Amino acid sequence: MKIETFDNKLIIYLRDYFFLDNIKHITEKIKNIINRLFNYYNIELSGVYEVIIFENKKYGSIIEIIKKEDLFNPRIIDVKVKILKNIEMYFKTKDYFIISNYSSIYYDNNDYYININNIDDMNKIIEFGNIIYNEKDNYLINKKFIK
Repeated sequence: MKIETFDNKLIIYLRDYFFLDNIKHITEKIKNIINRLFNYYNIELSGVYEVIIFENKKYGSIIEIIKKEDLFNPRIIDVKVKILKNIEMYFKTKDYFIISNYSSIYYDNNDYYININNIDDMNKIIEFGNIIYNEKDNYLINKKFIK
């Protein structure tokens, strides 16, 4: 699990983890993640949150937890969950040689991009770049095609 924190947003990267469509399963897993944030990472949540789960078969799940408002009782958490399945995700790196063995590589502003569906084993390269996940379809169309 990788966590990025911002002022009103947390982003949690879960490799090879998928949520079932069962609402009870989703609720239980989100509750477990929030408890884990508190118990292991000392991140305490309170208030109203929007939870967006981005899923891709090749990568897994990325969860955005966005704070919408505070509540009068600081021990209460209310969440609205939305799951987006089979979204396009891209790998972004500064090092061309990390992805040079693959096809459909794009370039823009000193960064190289590839759709993660074109990567055989994400575990070998994941530490050398970032996942782009919240973009519109055809995200690479404005980038320069390399090979």
